[in-house]
Amino acid sequence: MLEIFYFDGKVKQTSELSKLRNKKVWIDVTNLTVEEAELLEKQFNLHHLTTEDLLHTRTRIKIEKFPHYLFCVFYGITRASSLQLTEIDFILGKNFIISNHHPELAAAQELKQHPEKMATLFRRGVEFIFHRLLDAEIDNYFPVLAYIDDKIEVIEETIKHPRPGISQQIIQLKRQIMEVKKTALAQREKISQLAKEEYVSAKAFPYFRDAYDHSIRVADTIENYREALNSTFEAYMSAVSLNMNEVMKVLSVITTLAMPMTVISSIYGTNFTFLPGAGTPYGFWLMIIMTLLLMIALLYFFKRRRWF
Repeated sequence: MLEIFYFDGKVKQTSELSKLRNKKVWIDVTNLTVEEAELLEKQFNLHHLTTEDLLHTRTRIKIEKFPHYLFCVFYGITRASSLQLTEIDFILGKNFIISNHHPELAAAQELKQHPEKMATLFRRGVEFIFHRLLDAEIDNYFPVLAYIDDKIEVIEETIKHPRPGISQQIIQLKRQIMEVKKTALAQREKISQLAKEEYVSAKAFPYFRDAYDHSIRVADTIENYREALNSTFEAYMSAVSLNMNEVMKVLSVITTLAMPMTVISSIYGTNFTFLPGAGTPYGFWLMIIMTLLLMIALLYFFKRRRWF
């Protein structure tokens, strides 16, 4: 679906592209069809490779400079049941800006509801609409980063008392962080190119440089979270290992204490006629007392060695 806005003293909306050649135009595209892509290609003289990228999703992050327009692919992020990266394509020309995305774009919807803000951006140039949409998508990373931070804090509290399932949570969160990190690093690199007067006008340059600063913060923060989660995972494994050692130590002590009873009872369980104390009425109790004394002696020995 094409939503076409142009500036003619004030913001107006139309469905006729052919009459807008000399006007500042913003075309917001949701769920682009082949027919719409062909229309845009013909109207704005787009390269057929650009049209192909517009029609396909999961395109790599990139900036491509063509003779009369700039083609950019970036990714926004949302948090539903999980972190979701959303591809957003931009085509920036001298007097036109095309934004292409599959789900609705919150920043675009907000701008459409405030024509006065759109008019202000149009007066300054279509690249300011580009900046507005791009900067909003970069800022959307920060609530997601706060969500990741909260998840890490919860996991850090949980590992004090390890339980089954924590390792799966850590691995899942680590996978999400790595996916966001790959996107954030690539995006930072490409936005750094936009923060050059080679691609944007001098008056827009400071704004894109500010967007670049935000992308640096996103990339640095996600890298810090990755390191924090790695440390958390190591602490969790250490806690699990420590608990396992405690369990093994207790089992080893119990096994060692049971050894005298096992040995003595095995000896007295043989079929020999003559065994010490076998002929006395108190022989059984003497065996029990001897076994208990050996167990007490072993406990004293373990205590002296600080083994528990």
